[in-house]
Amino acid sequence: MKFTLAIIPVASLLLSNCATIMSSQAVPTTIDSTPSKMAYKVIDETGAVVSQGYTPSTVTLSRSAGYFKPGKYTIEISKKGRVVGKESVSATVSGWYFGNILIGGLIGMVIVDPMSGAMYRMPENVTVSTTSMASASEPPQALQIVDISTLTSQQRGKLVRI
Repeated sequence: MKFTLAIIPVASLLLSNCATIMSSQAVPTTIDSTPSKMAYKVIDETGAVVSQGYTPSTVTLSRSAGYFKPGKYTIEISKKGRVVGKESVSATVSGWYFGNILIGGLIGMVIVDPMSGAMYRMPENVTVSTTSMASASEPPQALQIVDISTLTSQQRGKLVRI
């Protein structure tokens, strides 16, 4: 009986950092684009380039950017030096982090997992579409008010009576 009572606090202490035990701080993330074989850059929130290369590729991203601060990245896809696709990626809270509640590990929940970054998870795959940026790069059409006498006959032919 005494042995059983003694093992409960020891087990609780050993398992108090549940997410840290179940995961690592940096994780591999596969970056792809449609179409493939495009140049990519991974930029963190400070503006530093973390990784660059050609899609598809696997990069290692840190889950955490500090104490209770998830890792956030922007992936830019470019063609001939021009950005044609952009995607934001950020870490989300892992389900293993809440394992600290069940086991009773306040130390793991407040100190160990937030400091190690293990409380977060990153997506395993990110696919950046280049079609969304292609249409955004076209100049927007603006409303112009002009006098009808300044229009050519071709422009007047396109007018619609309201």
